[in-house]
Amino acid sequence: MSLVLLHIPDTKRILWELFSILNDGGKLIIVDFDKNDKVNHPMVHNGFLHDNLKRVLSEIGFKSIKIKTFYQGSHIFMKQDASMFIASSTK
Repeated sequence: MSLVLLHIPDTKRILWELFSILNDGGKLIIVDFDKNDKVNHPMVHNGFLHDNLKRVLSEIGFKSIKIKTFYQGSHIFMKQDASMFIASSTK
């Protein structure tokens, strides 16, 4: 899923729901924004810290969790400079 997680208030619940519908060995791939304190809006998260997301994915049961920042750009997240990550994990 790409740029979805930041719009969902209860991220742990949606990640659990995705885990529950994946087949064993299935892979979840997430593309979203790294945490950005300059972004402040009531309808979106201001990005995610890699360690926090890894912890949540692990608590849910995902394995082989990898998260890497792959892009940095100007004015790409609510008109702020930001970076994006890709995360992959396996059920």
